[in-house]
Amino acid sequence: MPNTQPGSAYFLEERSDKPETHTLSILVDNEPGVLARIAGLFSGRGYNIESLTVSETEHAKHLSRFTVVTTGTAMVLEQIKSQLERLVNVHRVVDLTAMGDPLERELA
Repeated sequence: MPNTQPGSAYFLEERSDKPETHTLSILVDNEPGVLARIAGLFSGRGYNIESLTVSETEHAKHLSRFTVVTTGTAMVLEQIKSQLERLVNVHRVVDLTAMGDPLERELA
């Protein structure tokens, strides 16, 4: 059994393996094919998009914001964010769930 004392060389931070729902905000270039790249990243790795909203945010800079709701363990969410940040047209990825409880609304 590993020593879990903070001063130990074997101190391991406990991480939850329980899947959690996270809301990601992704700022991207407003160009054709960006949606396909993001959807392809999720589908190619077997991640599910539970909700997706896209809107142009800054017309002069040609930027759009994707709001994606997905579920996964902490490790899976870190992988998703890391892979999204490597896409060419992505400027920034923010986990809104980590910033507090996001406001959620259903569209009719």
